[in-house]
Amino acid sequence: MNELQSLLHQVTENASEADVALLKDFLIAIQTKQQDTSATYLNAVLQMDIQFEQDTCIVTFPITPLSFNTFDKPHGGIIATVMDNAMGYLVNKDLRPEGKGAVTTNMNIHYVKAATQESLIATASYLHKGRQTLVLECTVTQPDGNRIAHATGSFFVISPPDSSK
Repeated sequence: MNELQSLLHQVTENASEADVALLKDFLIAIQTKQQDTSATYLNAVLQMDIQFEQDTCIVTFPITPLSFNTFDKPHGGIIATVMDNAMGYLVNKDLRPEGKGAVTTNMNIHYVKAATQESLIATASYLHKGRQTLVLECTVTQPDGNRIAHATGSFFVISPPDSSK
């Protein structure tokens, strides 16, 4: 038995239902990334569904045990990550045709309510579009419309490294 098989056996031997579900989610995420149906492992692991409508980016993601804090609520860091990604997806989608990209330089987040539903929706839009800097906002809501968090983010326009090297 190789090292990975041994580790999987050890983990699954004493696994709870939540452990098994999480392990299954991780394996599906790796498979999703391998099949190029997800841009990053993070997108795949968090099961982000990314949609663009007019000048917005909408990212929907399920709340799973992976996202829990010690109170079994979505961790603020996970919510922040999804908000940063939603804003980043929007600016990079718009800059890519120009051969440019953008990176986050600042993000300010206000958490206003704990999530109580099984998924969250992050909606990002522009506040300012400059040649070198961009400012966006992102609101996270539950499917019932209740606001969970609001953020603003600043982004700096860059020339991405040549990925062909």
